[in-house]
Amino acid sequence: MIDPNVIKALAAICSVIGSILLAIRVKGLLEALTFVAKMHESNIHELSSGNFTIVIARGSTQHIENARRAGLLMTGFVFLILSGLLNLWAAFV
Repeated sequence: MIDPNVIKALAAICSVIGSILLAIRVKGLLEALTFVAKMHESNIHELSSGNFTIVIARGSTQHIENARRAGLLMTGFVFLILSGLLNLWAAFV
């Protein structure tokens, strides 16, 4: 039989890994959204100034699409779910 303390330690490790992966993914999404918001604000200022000769920025949706990769997000959630299942298992061992 496996020692419950080993299971709890594995659960804690999975929780830490999952949290780090989710934090990295959320940071990437927030950076992309911040960039797009700044790009949008620059375009608004340029258009409101009456200077229609240049386009400040375009393709902002591409930055969001690049940030939407779900691999890290799903892996982070899998580790957190695994952590919960390991804690549940440790409670009954």
